[in-house]
Amino acid sequence: MQKDKDTWGELKQQPGLLARRYLLLGVVWLAISDSIAEWLPSGRWQELYLVSKGLLYVVLSALFIHALQRHAIRRFLDSRVALEQLERSYSKLVDNLPLPCFVVHPRQGLILEANRAADDTYGMNGSARRVRSLADLEVSPRAPPPVMNSSMGQCDSLARHRRADGSDVDVRLLTTRLGRAEGDVDLVICFDITAQLREQELQRLRAGTDPLTGLPTRGVLHERIGRAIRDAYGDHQMAVLFIGMDHFKLINDVQGHPAGDLYLRDIAIRIGAFADQDITVGRFGGDEFIVLMTNLKDSGTPVTLAQHIRTAVANTDAGDPFGVARTCSIGIARWPEHGTDADTLLSAGDAALSQAKQTGRDRVVLFDPCMRREASRYVALVQGLRQALALGHLKLRYQPQFCLSTGKVVGIEALSTWKETDGSEIKASEFIPVAERSGQIVELGQWALREALKQLSNWIVGGTYHGPISVNVSPVQLRHPGFVDMVHATIISTGLRTDMVELEITETVALHLDEDLRTSLIRLAGLGVAIAIDDFGRGYSSLSHFKCLPISRVKIDVSFVRNVDRLADSQAIVTSMLQMARALGIGTVAEGVERIEEARWLKDHGCDVVQGYLHARPSSANCLDLARNTMLDPDP
Repeated sequence: MQKDKDTWGELKQQPGLLARRYLLLGVVWLAISDSIAEWLPSGRWQELYLVSKGLLYVVLSALFIHALQRHAIRRFLDSRVALEQLERSYSKLVDNLPLPCFVVHPRQGLILEANRAADDTYGMNGSARRVRSLADLEVSPRAPPPVMNSSMGQCDSLARHRRADGSDVDVRLLTTRLGRAEGDVDLVICFDITAQLREQELQRLRAGTDPLTGLPTRGVLHERIGRAIRDAYGDHQMAVLFIGMDHFKLINDVQGHPAGDLYLRDIAIRIGAFADQDITVGRFGGDEFIVLMTNLKDSGTPVTLAQHIRTAVANTDAGDPFGVARTCSIGIARWPEHGTDADTLLSAGDAALSQAKQTGRDRVVLFDPCMRREASRYVALVQGLRQALALGHLKLRYQPQFCLSTGKVVGIEALSTWKETDGSEIKASEFIPVAERSGQIVELGQWALREALKQLSNWIVGGTYHGPISVNVSPVQLRHPGFVDMVHATIISTGLRTDMVELEITETVALHLDEDLRTSLIRLAGLGVAIAIDDFGRGYSSLSHFKCLPISRVKIDVSFVRNVDRLADSQAIVTSMLQMARALGIGTVAEGVERIEEARWLKDHGCDVVQGYLHARPSSANCLDLARNTMLDPDP
């Protein structure tokens, strides 16, 4: 190709080159012709030379021009032969490619040439149709027309083509600009991406399908509700049914989680049987289901459907293996009467469901405006928390844990706090349940872990503290795909050891672990991360329940610690907890210690660590006194 370019350059310069060389030849001839005449002897030879001097110049000029032209033409012909050979090789290569290829006019879009794969795939000259341009192949364009990248000479686009057999195929079109003697052309190569797009769609669908029941997940339901609201017009109405199973916890507690899973699958089949083009059924989470009804003609239809669902759920025979009354509570919210967006509508349905459960279960409750305050607060917290996470309004406070034997800080718990723009503080006991229910706890938990480990790393670098740090996690986080890997990656990114991190789960969560949660805890412990049971004793459980879990510490609930030095009942319960923990090799932390008498009693009865206002309140990192010694009765 370079040789061809050089030849074309020479041909373009040939007229000027001839003129310059002819001029040079003329000047040289004029300079030497008279000298030659003087050099010849006078007489006949000199006269003959003077007569033929002009003719001689013409002959020499002709020979000179002939030599130049012959050389240029030979170079041109050699280059043309090489170019033709290259074009034949390139055409043969393109023709033998297994991908459909087209040579297309860059402006008119007409197909100038097509390889065999294109003819086999599209039937370029078949009787059914005659393809003249790429537009004749398209069923529907998937992207705007491509724009050629002038620096690269290439562009990409997507399209859907119809093949000769009548089937449709999604293709990626790679277009390359080629230069030819007769003008530029575009080489278009078609890559079949149908299978790739189908797999992407399948993955997207899988991500939106509950693996236990096969129903759409909460995220999909939220999206469909939002889309239905956006597409609504005129006097269009819709409703959301929030369905909760009554007494589901009994099945898990008595028969185990596998039985609970079977029960939920059976309920999903029964409720899912009502789905049609205007009714969408999905699993919201746990034992709760959502039914979205669109295109309502009668405001009473949701109540009628709710009663049918109650009947379907309760319809059992003598061989029912679950042994509990199959009842459900249902809350109903209507659009636009009870909410104009997905969050508000769902919160209204949730509030109605809560009212149904609080008033005796096994009933249908329609949302009432008097429930609006709680629902509005929920929506405000969901939206406010989303903004707080984005703008960095959440902060961590740290509360030290002190060893009763040495008085030194042996642990620190990181606690999330949220201050609104007006300076008011929202308690964690209020926004954490909202975050769990809305799914924002995953992002919140990642942020809390990342910030806590970053602060621990700073303390270690500064030499002020070298112990572990505790972070609370919820069951929603533990169930989230990739949670264990996320924890491990976060620890590695801060340069800390895994044994410097402790994750706390509540006793209630530990009592109702399913196989997925149990596996997550075991994997975390296998990495070296410590697992602690928070609020221990609140669920009236025994440590024997946790023998199969990798528990390193239990935190005795404040309700038993408060006034433990005075109350005989609390003393008996805490003493048994401490003795069993010691027997199992599990560390103990007493929460909420506020009086020195409580701390002394706990120390005398073998408690390892205390945490509470007696020694330190939760505070920001720069306000902690980590060097402080709080030994109760130092040796004299």
